[in-house]
Amino acid sequence: MALIYQFYYEGGDTQTYYIYALRIREVFSESKSDFFYLMLRSSHEFDVLNRIFDTGAGFYTDHSSNFIIRLTVILCYFLLNTYILVSFVFSLFCFYGCWKIFTLFQQLYPHLEKEFAFACLFLPSVCFWGTGILKDPISLGALGMLTYHVYMLFFERKKTIGRIFIIIACFWILKIVKFYILLAFLPAYSFWIIYRLKETINSKFLRFLFGPVIFSIAIIIGGFVLYKIAAYSQRYSFESIIRTAMDTQNWLYYSSLRDGGSGYSLGNIDFTPLGILKAAPKAINVSLFRPYIWEAKKIILIPAALEGLLSLFITIRLLYKAGFIRFLKIILTNPEVQFCLIFSLIFAFAVGFTSYNFGTLARYKIPLMPFYFIALFIIADKENKIELNEKSIPIKKKPLTNKPVLS
Repeated sequence: MALIYQFYYEGGDTQTYYIYALRIREVFSESKSDFFYLMLRSSHEFDVLNRIFDTGAGFYTDHSSNFIIRLTVILCYFLLNTYILVSFVFSLFCFYGCWKIFTLFQQLYPHLEKEFAFACLFLPSVCFWGTGILKDPISLGALGMLTYHVYMLFFERKKTIGRIFIIIACFWILKIVKFYILLAFLPAYSFWIIYRLKETINSKFLRFLFGPVIFSIAIIIGGFVLYKIAAYSQRYSFESIIRTAMDTQNWLYYSSLRDGGSGYSLGNIDFTPLGILKAAPKAINVSLFRPYIWEAKKIILIPAALEGLLSLFITIRLLYKAGFIRFLKIILTNPEVQFCLIFSLIFAFAVGFTSYNFGTLARYKIPLMPFYFIALFIIADKENKIELNEKSIPIKKKPLTNKPVLS
């Protein structure tokens, strides 16, 4: 990743974070007060930053970028200011989060260990973009740990204090670095946890009775979470999200065309709730299955195109093999599949709707990739079991009877 950013892209965010971190290290020897101002303040005055950084002060005012830079500064003190070593720590954190996702689902479905290992640990896009001094490895690592420890907190009830601390820390990291991940994750995850809690009820009658009630509660909680988040921060109100999406789309698409990049378009979009809903299938498709092979005009996009081709092949094969009705039935009867697909589709829509550049999209979408492939593998496993059961049912033949001959 470092070599590609250095010699292929000739720069990028990962190098910018590192350069800013080195500059802050220099500030420590120039002015202790400026150093602690940069490291400890949550917000900064533009004039002060211009004096310290000369140019590019606006980059440091962004809270998520600010967090990555300060984290890099701290790591540089222990890792000799070395980019590769700091990058390795970021990568290990991401890998640990992916490992926790693998561990959780492997415990739930032990016979799918190899499939889940591929989904969580060996996807090319996750292996590449989950490295380096970037927001993406930090956010995916925190997401994986949050997924694992919340589930264990509810159903294992061991090491409670430690798990609560980790959950708070991961939630805080995601809130700062990529808050929109929580927007997609919390409704889906709350539904999964509540559904799983229903399964702990011993009485089949009570489980059946409380099923619709718990489903309604999950929907209400998910909606409430989104409402409170929007109320907490105007940045995540509907109007603000739409305005940000419009600005991001226009800029990324324009810059891609200007620089001969790999931009894509969803066509003319009416930025109303109904218009956005109509654009959702296109946005989800571009996140999960594109770029197609013929759209990978740069060599750097070929792995992403092959990965999209694989996910498209598995999805179509499952739909063809199971049929739409059975495919839908498996989804509706499996809480893990529901959680993974709800999160994946919401997140796929969010990044597909705003990225407008295949290179950027390949990096932004890595949090959904393990969950989408986990869902596919569980569906395939359920379909195989149904097919084997159908083949094992003996065909009932009518017994031969010796009817008396009438004389």
